[in-house]
Amino acid sequence: MKEVTRLILFAPGSEDAKVRKPFEELFEGLRNELGKEGVRLAYLHSASPNLAEVAKEAADDGVARIRILPLLLTPGGPLEKEIPEQASVVRAQVPQLTVEILPSVGAHPRMRTLLHALAREAAKS
Repeated sequence: MKEVTRLILFAPGSEDAKVRKPFEELFEGLRNELGKEGVRLAYLHSASPNLAEVAKEAADDGVARIRILPLLLTPGGPLEKEIPEQASVVRAQVPQLTVEILPSVGAHPRMRTLLHALAREAAKS
């Protein structure tokens, strides 16, 4: 039997629906591409669902492993403290689930290249 993995898009969260909308659009696009069981969206704070909720759902769905992709651009607090703490809670509450925290999108070299290109284009306008 193949081990089932689910990607968790982990966004900062906000009570403001306008702030959440880009994350929800990204999630919907990926869900259409990867299938409804392949990806979920969770929020770090101030919105639902949170990481514990999507982790429990994953375990209930028979998922063996979740890969958390932090949708954050900058290093610091959440990446160094809050996300590891929340992942530790999930590991304790759902021990049958393997939890992996991926590097944030902001740490990816392609993100830096994209931001550089956007800034360069803006400077030429």
